[in-house]
Amino acid sequence: MTTDARLSVGLPGHPKTKRLIRRLGDGAAWKLVCLILWAAANRSDGQLTSMTADDIELAVDWAGDEGAFVAALVEFGFLDGDEGSYSLHDWAEHNPWSAGAAARSEKAKWLALCKHYGRVKAAELMPDYAAGLQKPASSMQDADDSIHAAGDSMRDAPESSAPLPIPSPIPSPIPSPIPIPIPSPSQRAPSVAVAPRPENRSPDETALQQACRETWKAYSDAYQTRYATTPVRNRTVNAQVKGFVERVGGAEAPQIAAWFVCHPGQFYVSRGHTIGSLLSDAEKLRTEWATDRVVTSGQARQSDRAGTTASNVRAILAARGETA
Repeated sequence: MTTDARLSVGLPGHPKTKRLIRRLGDGAAWKLVCLILWAAANRSDGQLTSMTADDIELAVDWAGDEGAFVAALVEFGFLDGDEGSYSLHDWAEHNPWSAGAAARSEKAKWLALCKHYGRVKAAELMPDYAAGLQKPASSMQDADDSIHAAGDSMRDAPESSAPLPIPSPIPSPIPSPIPIPIPSPSQRAPSVAVAPRPENRSPDETALQQACRETWKAYSDAYQTRYATTPVRNRTVNAQVKGFVERVGGAEAPQIAAWFVCHPGQFYVSRGHTIGSLLSDAEKLRTEWATDRVVTSGQARQSDRAGTTASNVRAILAARGETA
């Protein structure tokens, strides 16, 4: 359901509107507007399936001759179809926001399930949606083969030329003083598993290049799950992937990179979980991943205040010649 609809500024002067008014009077034009708003609130895809002409006229409180309003809408091109299968003409073109309401709702539900339960469980709960997200194997292999993760191959990687869509913002979680539990390595969703793919590797590929490839793949998959778009990749990003792998080690880097995309820290969320943020806090993030203990900015401030209070208490007791 949407709370508004779009009306063209040309609607009052359109020949179809003028013919409708000539046939049924000025009130018919207002009932047309009422029908558009009613559809946005109740049939956001513009399909009036199963509704009879009488149903449509009752929805807008048409007080004229029975059937005259719908008949005129069909004749002048405002409605398409026949009895029981009516639809508003070119609805998706004139009201794209309303037409996409169902898709946005499904996407939001999918992302919420992925965030709370992992992609595998989300696919069990929304099998049809998950099936629609599957990509052809050839496309996935092409994406893998495009990663050059180390040495000169990374520095020579071309800059991304096409602009990427901006991901929908995800609300930053409210910092909590209670440590946020993170699934242990054995409990994490299989979607972040990064099994090696020998068929995609060249004979000359080094262990570092392989680790960089797998790290980017794990990060990219997790990023697409959270933001519903692909992350930007260019020379700078490739170098940052290499630097991260070198700092935490190739064995753990893919798992940490995928885990990082779900990190609730306000700083990371506000920056869209960029690879640069992953690299800058590599050791800190590795410790949090390994210990299943996330420290948010709110928790850090609370700990600092607690430490300051304890120091002040000790100072007061020392001045009195007492001990804590």
